[in-house]
Amino acid sequence: MPRRSRFAAPAEEWLRKHARGAGVSTKEFWEGFSKEHPELTTPTEKRKTPKATCMRDLRLDPAFELGAGRIALRAV
Repeated sequence: MPRRSRFAAPAEEWLRKHARGAGVSTKEFWEGFSKEHPELTTPTEKRKTPKATCMRDLRLDPAFELGAGRIALRAV
């Protein structure tokens, strides 16, 4: 099994807690996720675009559905 992004587990947890299965807008996700996980979302000298990296990683992860400005967990 390939290693998951460092964003995957916290994002999955955040969506389970706040999206209630229906998904949310990517804007709502990023604002809420940033408040709960500033260690992952705050730009630094080495990590200048954490939002772009996070969304790219989640788009590649089979647990998430991203598109049309929305993010949700895939149904199992």
